[in-house]
Amino acid sequence: VCAEKPPSLEIQPNKGVVAKQIGGSMALTCKPNVQDPRQISELQWSDSKNRRIESTNRANPIFLQQLGGEPGLVLIFQKLQENEAGNYTCTANYGSEQLRATATVITFVDITFVDAPESQYPRVGEDFLVKCKVQGNPTPVVDWNKDDRIIQTNDKFVVQNEGLLIKNVRETDDGSYKCTAVVLSTGHIKTKNIKVEVLIPPEIQAMNEVSVIEGETASTKCVATGKPPPTYIWIKEHTSQDLSKTDRFDVKKNTGDLIITKVESNDDGVYKCTAENPAGRVESKVKINVLVKPKIFELLNVTAPVGAETKIICKTRGRPVPRVIFRKLSNKEPFKGGQQANGRIILSQESFEGKGESYGVLEILKLNRSDDGLYECIADNTAGTSYKNGHITVEFPPTFARTKDLPVAWSWENNPGNLTCIPEAIPNATITWKYNGIEIQPDSLNFKQIGNGPVSSLIVKPQGNHRFFTKYECIARNKLGSSTILLELKEAKVPGDILQIKMESYTATTVKFGIVPPTHFTTLPIRSFTVQYKLERDISWDFARNHTWSYNAPYILENLTPERTYHFRFRARNDVGFGPWKNAPILTMPRRSEPAEPKIFVPTHSLQGENSSNRQDVIAVSPYADHFELRWSVPNDNGDPIDSYQIRYCVTQKVNGGWQDSECSEEIKQSVQYTSYELNALRPDTIYKIELRAHNTIGLSSPAQIKVKTARGIDPAVPFNEPKVTSAAIIGIVVVGVILVLILVDLICFCVNRAGILALICDRNKSKHHEEDPKLGSYKAAPAHPNSLNLPLPVKLASSPMEEREPLKSDGQMNGERNMSVEFDGKHVYSKSGEIIGKHSAV
Repeated sequence: VCAEKPPSLEIQPNKGVVAKQIGGSMALTCKPNVQDPRQISELQWSDSKNRRIESTNRANPIFLQQLGGEPGLVLIFQKLQENEAGNYTCTANYGSEQLRATATVITFVDITFVDAPESQYPRVGEDFLVKCKVQGNPTPVVDWNKDDRIIQTNDKFVVQNEGLLIKNVRETDDGSYKCTAVVLSTGHIKTKNIKVEVLIPPEIQAMNEVSVIEGETASTKCVATGKPPPTYIWIKEHTSQDLSKTDRFDVKKNTGDLIITKVESNDDGVYKCTAENPAGRVESKVKINVLVKPKIFELLNVTAPVGAETKIICKTRGRPVPRVIFRKLSNKEPFKGGQQANGRIILSQESFEGKGESYGVLEILKLNRSDDGLYECIADNTAGTSYKNGHITVEFPPTFARTKDLPVAWSWENNPGNLTCIPEAIPNATITWKYNGIEIQPDSLNFKQIGNGPVSSLIVKPQGNHRFFTKYECIARNKLGSSTILLELKEAKVPGDILQIKMESYTATTVKFGIVPPTHFTTLPIRSFTVQYKLERDISWDFARNHTWSYNAPYILENLTPERTYHFRFRARNDVGFGPWKNAPILTMPRRSEPAEPKIFVPTHSLQGENSSNRQDVIAVSPYADHFELRWSVPNDNGDPIDSYQIRYCVTQKVNGGWQDSECSEEIKQSVQYTSYELNALRPDTIYKIELRAHNTIGLSSPAQIKVKTARGIDPAVPFNEPKVTSAAIIGIVVVGVILVLILVDLICFCVNRAGILALICDRNKSKHHEEDPKLGSYKAAPAHPNSLNLPLPVKLASSPMEEREPLKSDGQMNGERNMSVEFDGKHVYSKSGEIIGKHSAV
C-alpha cells in the first residue's frame, strides 16, 4: 500500500523565485494539495511584512481573486513596482493542521535607450560623442560595432557611459553604428542602430570679377563645397538687399546662380554670396562690372566755305569710356588717329573717365569740295559699337565745271526753245539771264524765265525772227561768288536727203531694204523712215501705199504681189517734220515658187561635235531614249501659202568617214497648223537623220536636216510584290464600263430616232463642211503608209509658240530668212540673233 502524500499548499508558477519587470502585471495562484479540499479553511495571502492581504477591489495595485471551479486564491499585481518585491506567503488550515507556502518576487528594470538618436551629425575636424545612454536594472553592459567590426577604446574611439567618443572626426567616420546593451544576469539584450553622417562646413571657390552688358540678361555663379550641399544667399553689399526678394534678380538657392534681367547701369558694384549648411556658414564677395554700350549723344552737322578750317565733333558715353574714330562714307577705311597722310585732316580724342564720356574730333584744314559728304562716327568699347552719321557741307561759289559741251536747244516755226541752266553751288545760286549783254526780264514778249535757282529755264519764242537764234548768257551767283555759261538756241530743220537705199534681199512677196541716212546730223535726230510704193502701171503717187519704220528697225516690206514691178521712194522724219523723197531702184518681184527651207530649232547645250570642221558631224542629243520633239520656224511661202510639212527620218551611221542611211520611214505629213512633231518609239542610243520640207501648191522646199542621237535606254522598274489589280485599276474599269454603256445608249438613240450626241455632231459637220480649207489636211486624212522602222503613227501636237515668220537672209541668201536662236539646216549651225519681221499692214 502506497503512503499518502502529506497535505500542502502549491504556488504557481511553481518557482521558488519569480522575477518580473517593473511595470508589468503578474499573478501568483495558491492551491491546496490535500485529499479532502472541503476541510480547507482560512486560505489567505500575506506580504513580506507578514501583513494579511484582504482587498478584492480591482482598483488597488494588489488584490485577491478566488479561483473559479476549485479551491484556490489568486494574488494579482496590477503594475508591479520596485517596492513590491519580497516574500509572499500563502497559509491555510486543514483540519487542525496549518499549511504554509512562500514565493519570492524579484523586480528588475528592462533595458532602455534613454538618449540615443537614430541620426547624429558630427562636424569634420571636431571631437564628437555618439550618444547611446542605456538604463536598466541590473545594469546592462554596452558594446559598439561599425560595419560588423567591434569598436574598442583606442586612439580614435573612447567607449563611455554616455556613448562613443570619436576623436578628430573625418568624413570616413560616416556610417552606421550599432549600440548593443546586454544584462548578463538575465541574458536580456537590445540593439540600437545609429546613422552617423559627418557634416562638412561650406567652402566657396574664389570668384573672378564679372563683366555684364547693360540691357542684356547676365548671370554669375557662386560655387561652394560642403556636406550636406549648402544653400545660397546673394546680397548687394552697397544696399544690403536680399536679391532673392528684389525685382530683376533671380537667385537659385540650391545652385548658387544669380541671374540679372535687363542689366542696368546702377547694377555695377560688389555682391556678397553666402553659402550655409548645418555645419557652418561662409561668405565671399565678387565685383560685377556693368559695361555700357557706347551711346553717341551729340554729332552736329558742319557747314564751312571752301578753303576754311572746320571741325566735326562726336560726343559719346559708355563704360568703359568708348574709343571714337571717323570714316567718310565714300571710303572703306576709317581715318587713323593723328594727322593723316594728306596733312589736312587730323583725328584726335578727349576722354573724361569720371563722366564716362569721350569726344572724337575730326579737324579738316583748307576745306575743298571733295571733303563734302557724310561722315560716320564710330564709337566702340568692349560692350559694343555705336554708329551715327554727320554731314560736312562745303560751301563753294557757282561753277559749271562739269558741263563739258556747250548746251544747245532747238526751236523751229512756232515751237519755243527751252534753255536750261543748272549750276553747281552751295548755297544754291540765284540765276539771271542775258541776251546780247542785256539782262532779260522774267516775263517779256519773247522770253519767259521759269525759276531763278538752283535750276532755271529760259523759254525763247523766236516767232520767225532769226536774231533770237543765238547764244544766251546764264549768270549764277551766291554769297561766295558768281559764274557764267553760254547756252545756244539753234533753228531746227527737217532731215536732209537719204544718202543711199539698197535692196538687201527679196522674195516673191517681201523686200528687205538697207537705208543709209544723211551723214551729218546738224539738227534733231531722225525718228523714222517712210516708204511709198506703187505698181509700175500707176502713173501718179497719189494712191501709193505707205509704210513707216522706226529708226534702226529692220526695214522689211511685206505682202507684195509676185511678178509685179514696183517703184519705191523714201524719206526721213525728225521732230520738225519729213525730209525730201529719195527714189529707190525699181524692182520686179520674182514669180511664185516653192517655200523657203524651214529652220529647225535645236537647244545649244544639246549639240555634239559643234566645233567640228565638218558640219555634217554635228549631232543633237535627245534627253530621252525613245522619243524626240522636232520643232521648226515657219519659212517664207514665196507667194503661195504653205499647206503642209513633210517629215522623213532614217537610222544613220558613219561608215568609212561618210554617213550611210538605213531603215527610213515613209513621208509623214504634218498640218500647217503646227510647227512641231514628236517622233516616238525610237531606239535608245541610236543616231537618226531627220529631214523636214515645207509644201505649197507649187512644190516642196529644199530639205532641212538634223541628226539626233537618243539617250541610253533604262530598264523599266519592276514593282516588287505589287498586286495584280489595284483599287485604282478597279475604279478605272468601272468608269470605262459606264462610258461604254453611255456610248451604246447614244448609238441606239441615233439609229432609232436620229437623236443624241452623235446625231448632233453629224448635223454640225454638215452645216460647216463648206467652211473647211481643203489644203489644211490632218494626219487622219492622209493615206496610210508602211513604216520600215515599225514606228508608231505620227501624233498631232499643240501649236508651237514660235509660229512666226523669220526675217530674210542677208545678201546672197535668196528665198531665205535671217537666223534666230540656234538653227541647223543639215549643213550649218547658226547662232546669230536675227530680226523678226513684223506683220505690218500697208496704208
